[in-house]
Amino acid sequence: MPRTYRRKTSWGSTPLEEIERAASEVKGGKSIRSVAKERQIDRSTLRRYIKKRDTQEVKSVGYSGTASAKRVFSEEVEKELAEHIKKLAEQFHGISPKKCRELALELAGRNNIPTPSNWTEKGLAGKEWFKNFLARHHLSCRMPEATSLGRATAFNKTTVGVHLKPITTELLMAG
Repeated sequence: MPRTYRRKTSWGSTPLEEIERAASEVKGGKSIRSVAKERQIDRSTLRRYIKKRDTQEVKSVGYSGTASAKRVFSEEVEKELAEHIKKLAEQFHGISPKKCRELALELAGRNNIPTPSNWTEKGLAGKEWFKNFLARHHLSCRMPEATSLGRATAFNKTTVGVHLKPITTELLMAG
């Protein structure tokens, strides 16, 4: 499967509200086939939605595939991990991609979350999972540069603002 998937069909693109209205008509006594034909919705999609709605809360329309089934961490746990990585970066303790993947495996181990077998074999999270994790949370994990304590403490708004002079039109015209 390509790393950046581009959709080729419009299947499952019916808005949730439209499907909900059609499902209420079916519940009112009309047949699935007639409602699907009237509203120009695929009848299999409508049938699947009604069946899914009866058993659980529906978040999206269409066939979601295996994305949610193969998900390692819940959204809350992933958000917590992303916040931790951001916090480390703000404190000038950026971590390398390899350390970040090791951290993900350690988090799964401590919380007794089942992981794919290749994670445990290699001792770190998979490259694909990591790439998608960074994309989902708008993160960037690179090899950190060494920052001395003096530089880290000196790099704040008040210190930097004192040394910078505002650019005036006189300086621009002189140059």
